[in-house]
Amino acid sequence: DTLQACTLELATLGDLKLVEKPQPIVLAPNDFANIKANVKVASTENGIIFGNIVYDVAGSTSDRNVVVLNDIHIDIMDYIVPATCTETEFRSMWAEFEWENKVSVNTTWPTSPRT
Repeated sequence: DTLQACTLELATLGDLKLVEKPQPIVLAPNDFANIKANVKVASTENGIIFGNIVYDVAGSTSDRNVVVLNDIHIDIMDYIVPATCTETEFRSMWAEFEWENKVSVNTTWPTSPRT
């Protein structure tokens, strides 16, 4: 049977975010497909990706079929490796991500010195 509207549905837990949903595809009998999905990582905390494959069978009047996939547990530290860079490269990268390091602080200072 041909699988129509075959979709990989993904959900994340932790500081992971799915960048875009994979597009539905049609799979002919004995066919296969490779589907890639990009996940944005916001911290070094562990995360989990949950997934389902949802599809319709051509000519069938039944409800959608669902295959529940095993969870993928991700430890971001497994993918971080020491590296070196020049001072110029470091300053350039730091400037690029400097907005992540800024914190707004609002305070009121006394208008007269304390005695």
